[in-house]
Amino acid sequence: MSEHPSTVRPARVTMVCTGNICRSPAMHYLAQRDWGDAAEVTSAGIYAEIGMDATQEMRRSARRHGLTIPRHRPTQLDRAILSQADLVLVATQQHLTWIEREWGSLAPHVFGIKEAAELTQRADAPAGDSPRERLTNAAASLHAARVAHPAPVRSLDDPWSLDEATYDRVMGEIVEDLEALTDWAELRTA
Repeated sequence: MSEHPSTVRPARVTMVCTGNICRSPAMHYLAQRDWGDAAEVTSAGIYAEIGMDATQEMRRSARRHGLTIPRHRPTQLDRAILSQADLVLVATQQHLTWIEREWGSLAPHVFGIKEAAELTQRADAPAGDSPRERLTNAAASLHAARVAHPAPVRSLDDPWSLDEATYDRVMGEIVEDLEALTDWAELRTA
């Protein structure tokens, strides 16, 4: 028997990139907006730029895609953040490798964002009567699909210090990849 949606805790989701100032903040605030109270979304970097904020270039690109990134404080990814998350989405293979070293193995709830989006094409929809339950169970469905038919971990390019067109392309890929997860798990709350 399923709990009432208001009594099921939100899924804990962490978005990861390198400095936590470009890709992962965009992933973080887009998922937070689209998934609403189904998720507690955070972001972190494997080499976080502590004391900085999301870049102005990423903010402008996000605005062109209908997203406002609020004041952001980069966070250093650590074992505690990894172990508390129900789902972790990373930007590149380098981030997966870092987590694998930190964790001791590749945790079954950690995926490249592009890998996860591709896996949604063949993964069973996650179990659950509410967006919270489905998002909490999403990693298990994605992991089962990964085991049956692995998807490549393609990188989400780092736009840091590159041109506006690169930021826009990367932001567009983030939107597309998160939309695939949102539609697959029926997470849209608005």
